[in-house]
Amino acid sequence: KVRSGADSHSWSLNAFWRPEDSGWMPSVSAGVGASYLNGNSAWENNTSKREMASWMVGLTWNDVFMEGNALGAAVGQPQFVTEVDNNGGDAFVADGNYAMELWYKFQVTNKIAVTPAIYWLSRPYGFETPNDKSVGVLGGVIQTVFKF
Repeated sequence: KVRSGADSHSWSLNAFWRPEDSGWMPSVSAGVGASYLNGNSAWENNTSKREMASWMVGLTWNDVFMEGNALGAAVGQPQFVTEVDNNGGDAFVADGNYAMELWYKFQVTNKIAVTPAIYWLSRPYGFETPNDKSVGVLGGVIQTVFKF
């Protein structure tokens, strides 16, 4: 096999904080990351560099309405392209998009929890979003956890 000479450099930083007592103060989680890709002259029509980033912030409140239940929300941007270098010329990339989530965990018993959630993805196609279109995705999911 022939190696392309491409390389990838990535980093991320994540943090979490939880208050000593449950109440109106939520626990907070946050993260940020970036990736830098470099290719050779044959890589995707002579694209020699791409830079990407992502970030998120989440909040969780424990013992909401009943002990053992929890409410959470999060917002962020999944990995999106911030810069493309085509043969030495920088190209603007409109790749930004957002993801939002809201969920509530019902602790049904000590061994069963049900968590419905709704989410919104703005511009999930990123740069490929059709001109003058607002393409977004609204969805839902239900997670059930059984502990044995």
